[in-house]
Amino acid sequence: MATVTALDDAIDEIIDELQTISGIRRVPDEPPEDNKAFPFAVVYSPSGIYEQIMTLEMRALHNINIELHVARQDLPRDYDKVMSLIDVIPYELMKKLKDGNFTALDTFGQINYIFGPLSWGGVETLGVTYTIQNVKVKTAIT
Repeated sequence: MATVTALDDAIDEIIDELQTISGIRRVPDEPPEDNKAFPFAVVYSPSGIYEQIMTLEMRALHNINIELHVARQDLPRDYDKVMSLIDVIPYELMKKLKDGNFTALDTFGQINYIFGPLSWGGVETLGVTYTIQNVKVKTAIT
């Protein structure tokens, strides 16, 4: 059986880009049980579709979530921290796509977001959940 890691490779590239953003202290390679370094982000795919194209290629359209978590301690300060990063994440991802610097994914559609209370590992946080829609990944069928 062939080893296919196309989705994992696409997630890794997104994580690598997020790790370069000033103001985000940690973006682990896999979602952690808990986290003490705030703000942090986690990346995972909650859904997607796979389709076969003319029997030679598998095309996948994934939705990939990025959760940005800020420690929930002082609402005005926490809100300011989230707002200082809210536009940065989509901008950096769209810039990398425009510049042709992704290799594991071909393209993606829009980036939706939801701002508000979150939690991770039983700890309440404030943040943003981004959903990168229709992340296209192609894999040759051999």
